[in-house]
Amino acid sequence: MPSLVVAAFYVAVVAYSAAATLFFVELARPEWTPGAPKWAARALVVGVAMQLLPIGEELSEGAKAVPSLRFALMLCASSITVIFLALRARMRIDAIGAVVAPLSLALLVGAQFLNERGPATAFPHTLLLMHVAANILGVGLFVLAGAAGGFYLFQERRLKAKRATSLKGRLPPLEALDLTEHRLLLAGFPLLTFGIVTGAVFAARLGTMTSAGVARSALAYATWLLVAGVLVLRAVAGWRGRRAAYGTLAGVACVVLVIGIYVAGGGGGL
Repeated sequence: MPSLVVAAFYVAVVAYSAAATLFFVELARPEWTPGAPKWAARALVVGVAMQLLPIGEELSEGAKAVPSLRFALMLCASSITVIFLALRARMRIDAIGAVVAPLSLALLVGAQFLNERGPATAFPHTLLLMHVAANILGVGLFVLAGAAGGFYLFQERRLKAKRATSLKGRLPPLEALDLTEHRLLLAGFPLLTFGIVTGAVFAARLGTMTSAGVARSALAYATWLLVAGVLVLRAVAGWRGRRAAYGTLAGVACVVLVIGIYVAGGGGGL
């Protein structure tokens, strides 16, 4: 990597590490200060800004090849961060930053160990990039929805056990978490649908699939069905709160398994 890109990477690592520390410290402090998460959010802005250089370098190098897993992980880290920052500006979800910052850091660092690029392909490069971007942005939205669902279950359990006093004011209210989760699923579902459809087109043109590819496809369809089920049941049967959170977490588990298969297989076939 060029020295400027290397420097940007290290600055991003420091910024994400600082943000993760600040978000966790804020949750652990005995007294809550409303302005404290602003510094954590500013650190996230620095981190995602520094990621633009390696992402741009990856795009400039791959004119005809399939985008690499390294590119996908970096794009996933930046998309999760940007989505969180956009939502944070409108909703009280600072606590979710304690998940976003370390997750983005892990994806960014993990990407540096993966530098394989897919082979040259006859598929339109723009369509390939759209396919990858839709999948990655969808994953980012679903991961954040899962974080909101996880915090919903945690907050609900604390409220039922009457143990919410120590974290009063720091965790988002249940209504905000439920609404955030629903909006993220609504935004991510069309992206997942586009990714599945284009992926099926690519697979049909390739003709053969490896066992890992079959497993990825099966999990992608399972994710699509789970998310569709949660959205439909919310609209038709009034699913909200705990049931929607469990359904969302099941879908996120499938997404995590898909990513795990990609990483284990070196990212071929993005």
